[in-house]
Amino acid sequence: MMNPKAFTKSLLCFRTEGDFGCGFLCLLLLWLVWSGRVCGFWVGNGSVAKLKRCSTKASMAKQAKNEGVLDRISTLPDHILCHMLCFLPIKDAVRTSVLSPRWRYLFTFMSTLDLYDYRQFRGFTRRDFNDFKNFVDRLLLFPKQQVRLECFRVTENASDGDCPRLYGWICAVLSRGIKELVVSYGKTLRLPTLLFTCQSLVTLELDIPGDMKIPPDVSLPNLKSLNLSNFLFSDGLIFKLVSSCHVLEELYMEFVKLGSNITEVNIHNLSLKRMTLEFVLVNRDKDYKMVINAPNLEYFKIYDMLADGYRVSSMNSLEHANIKVHQCPEYAIYDVNRERAATNLLQAICNVKCLYLLITHAETLIPMGPEPVFAFHKLVQLKFVNETEAWVGTWILEFLHCVPNLEILHLALDAASEGIKPLAENVPSCVSFHLTEIRISRFVGDEPMFQMISFFLKHATVLETLIIAMKYLTEKEELSITKRLLELPRNSRSCQVITE
Repeated sequence: MMNPKAFTKSLLCFRTEGDFGCGFLCLLLLWLVWSGRVCGFWVGNGSVAKLKRCSTKASMAKQAKNEGVLDRISTLPDHILCHMLCFLPIKDAVRTSVLSPRWRYLFTFMSTLDLYDYRQFRGFTRRDFNDFKNFVDRLLLFPKQQVRLECFRVTENASDGDCPRLYGWICAVLSRGIKELVVSYGKTLRLPTLLFTCQSLVTLELDIPGDMKIPPDVSLPNLKSLNLSNFLFSDGLIFKLVSSCHVLEELYMEFVKLGSNITEVNIHNLSLKRMTLEFVLVNRDKDYKMVINAPNLEYFKIYDMLADGYRVSSMNSLEHANIKVHQCPEYAIYDVNRERAATNLLQAICNVKCLYLLITHAETLIPMGPEPVFAFHKLVQLKFVNETEAWVGTWILEFLHCVPNLEILHLALDAASEGIKPLAENVPSCVSFHLTEIRISRFVGDEPMFQMISFFLKHATVLETLIIAMKYLTEKEELSITKRLLELPRNSRSCQVITE
């Protein structure tokens, strides 16, 4: 059993400081007033006057009877008080131990231990860090109560870069039925095997550089949210982890590096509703293929260099998609395999309602013919982005034939290399019957974009708003362009042209 004196000594760095936190002062004041220990006060010149102190329970009860002040906070059960403490920074939560004997060890029953905010460790000396790490050790391993932890969030700052200490903390919380675990570390950190077989985990967020070693017998049966950042995947066990989580709803892989041994990214999970994939290729001399079987996705985001091939199941429930696909410079020319890959990716998300689309060299990847190669019948909102000067106005209008029910269009384009050819008089049906709002970003007054704006105003019959966001223009240039825009003929009488 732990010695209470030793435990109290480890708290001195929290209890003896004079710079009490705002959260602690508010809770202290609430406790004093609510419990009747301070019945009236005023503050002036740094002093508190007119304090009526009740030193015993009898005097408190007598004063409550005479003045109608109830000791409300003392009637609250411990679990509610502990829940209140979870909203305070750890230092302020520990400081409540000076309020009364009842509060002395109340903070040790908190179900949330948040050591994530680096600001709470500003100004710590080496001795302060040692005291703090000893305090966390005792808090997590205190034998009198093994309280079930709901949440543990920790960064490298909390452990002062002490890898073995942090490893021990993770093992301790895993043995206490942890539901949410968040770990952010700036260097390679060995993770306990127990982490990948934890039955209680619901949310797991890891931001750790280096190779992620996953045991083959991985099993997280209750995991609903998985967030992995900055890892290196050198084998395919990570994808086995995803497929073994049968209730997983959210998957985030951001700034994840794919090793040269990965030839196929295979994500199979029928329960997924939200997925973000952002891969970084590392020392690769060959391409990879992507296989996704997640038919119940509602949100899908992928930032990637264009894979050699995509095989994606239909996503009939998809509401939002964010697609950002780049080509390697050596593939910027026409390639039939990559054309097929890009087309397969877009066909898989054709049921989406809101789409953000950025594809470099789109006109070479997805050449448009007389008949659309796919159709987004449910799409009502589209943002198309191109970060190069190679976009072609005619291609964009041809793509609009694939979105017959589009209502809101946002174009964020740099200056074009080519405008609209005279043959582009075949007006997309969305422009004629459904488009109500168009927004043009990065407008610099280039002639190809003027041609496109003129086309929209001429043929959009139900357009209500056209917003032009100008970029890198002087006030004189903006006035000249605005005047020219307002002179363009409009098919819709209710259309307003707004410049900003």
